[in-house]
Amino acid sequence: MSRRAKIEKREIRWRGVAVSEGVAAGRVLRIHTGGRGNIYRATLDTDDLKREVRRFQAAVRLSRRQLLAIKRRAEVALGAEHAYIFDAQLLMLEDRKLLDEVEDYIRQECANAEWAVKVASDKLLAVYAEIKDDYLRERSSDIEDVTRRLLVALSGEAQSRRLTADAIVVAEELLPSSAAELDFSHVRAIASDAGGWTSHTAILARGLGIPAIVGLRDLYRHARTGDEIVIDAGRGEVVLHPTAATVEHFTEARKLVNGGVAAATDGGGVPLLTTDSVEIILRANVELPAEYEGVRRYGARGIGLFRSEFLFTQRGGAPTEDEQCAAYTEIAALAGADGAKVRLFDLGGDKQTAGEFETAERNPALGLRAIRYSFQHEDMLRTQVRALMRAAATGRLDVVLPMISDVSEVRRARRIIEEERARLGAEGHATGELKIGAMIEVPAAVMVADQLAREVDFFSLGTNDLVQYLLAVDRSNDEVAGWFRTLHPAVLQSIKRTIEAAGGAGIPAIVCGEMAATPAYALVLVGLGARVLSMAAAAMPRVRRTLARVDAASACEVASLCLDSATADDAEEAVRVELGGRWPHLFSPENLPAAKSGE
Repeated sequence: MSRRAKIEKREIRWRGVAVSEGVAAGRVLRIHTGGRGNIYRATLDTDDLKREVRRFQAAVRLSRRQLLAIKRRAEVALGAEHAYIFDAQLLMLEDRKLLDEVEDYIRQECANAEWAVKVASDKLLAVYAEIKDDYLRERSSDIEDVTRRLLVALSGEAQSRRLTADAIVVAEELLPSSAAELDFSHVRAIASDAGGWTSHTAILARGLGIPAIVGLRDLYRHARTGDEIVIDAGRGEVVLHPTAATVEHFTEARKLVNGGVAAATDGGGVPLLTTDSVEIILRANVELPAEYEGVRRYGARGIGLFRSEFLFTQRGGAPTEDEQCAAYTEIAALAGADGAKVRLFDLGGDKQTAGEFETAERNPALGLRAIRYSFQHEDMLRTQVRALMRAAATGRLDVVLPMISDVSEVRRARRIIEEERARLGAEGHATGELKIGAMIEVPAAVMVADQLAREVDFFSLGTNDLVQYLLAVDRSNDEVAGWFRTLHPAVLQSIKRTIEAAGGAGIPAIVCGEMAATPAYALVLVGLGARVLSMAAAAMPRVRRTLARVDAASACEVASLCLDSATADDAEEAVRVELGGRWPHLFSPENLPAAKSGE
């Protein structure tokens, strides 16, 4: 038996949350950044306290120099809009109250600097743990990161990391400064046990354009540096110790992605037509400035959804009218003649709020969020629509009203917009036309879609939330993930009903969300009548490549079979059989809904 056979390990698979698209294969680089190791309390002699305080102050200075260098490097690699994430850590290292607390603890308790840092940071972490807002609570990672850096500086441990050319970073949680210290010219992907869409890992990965999957739970515990690993962020899948067959499948998937990117880049400006000459328009979903380049690179027909909440996360609070106007003007210029659909702040519930920490809701998904939150904070809403109208004077912008459930909400929003238009005119500001669209993402909106279509200029169909609300499944809850079924007949019937309502009123329906970004599901959407799809720019090449090689008539037949299915399982089986049989060159088993165990 060969040595290779003796040490060969069993293939293990994980499913996580894809936060940056792509496919990669390589070797694990295991990085421990989340913890602080073992920290012990030492009792010092009085004569040693001044020296210990000076040692702590030197560690602070060193940590600050390191962070400034990392920030400058991030500005070059990612742009200033992403380097801001290190500002909070720099402020901590300059916070006199925090530094005095550590120094006072050293002097009063005769304790070593490491223990004093731990005590101070634990107090801060306890405060953050009580914060009800999920986004702000996640920022406790900045405290962990600064603490780790100070402890490393106190220990004298080197932080530089040498990478192989095919490194795939595996971590429990990749803290921002640790990530920024890596040589990302060698990093092919990131996989972490913790994190979410708004985590620093996700922001950095999207800015760098490398695949990333988070929420993998115990991958870190099983992986070892040097292990072979493959990642498919399109499927949210990680495979450790892959077999030769698995590596071959992932290699083919990577070729498809890379080929699609090349085709999309080379074919910029060419209309996307199915083989029976039905035009499909692909627009881009945009949130972060790092995604702007992809809009240009992949030839998006404008921006189908700009998630304006980024303006809150970027500044840590409500942006001013002028700040918003500048951001929307930039978006209008980026979108060009095709224009951009800007969603009003989708805040509240389990998302970022406009300022103070508010009382936690028992069921935030069904609580004060989106358009309801905007109506409750009308000054914020009026500021946003004023900024949008001013920016619309420079380019084409439309507004999307999130989580609409009733015609009266549209009428109230339209009234506010017109009142602010009049005020802007009286103040001497130029304004542009704002077409108004409704996000269709709750069952009530589907049921009154005919009436809504007569009140708005377009629909934006948010498939992520639509599935969540139709099936009563929290899409971020791992315990019920198996019940989140995109091809559930109720979901498909709702999409079809919404598209038909838009068509009956002569308005466009833009389908957004992860469903549009998945080639197999995009084909089903075309079969349901969708003609405008909006997705992350990075997903456009593979969707374009697929839809350009199928015919809309066949897509309608597949969609009809799904609509006639009694269960989500039946619909997924129809997609597997029909797409795999009709277009085997486009849809390998890995690119189709996975068969349920026992089939």
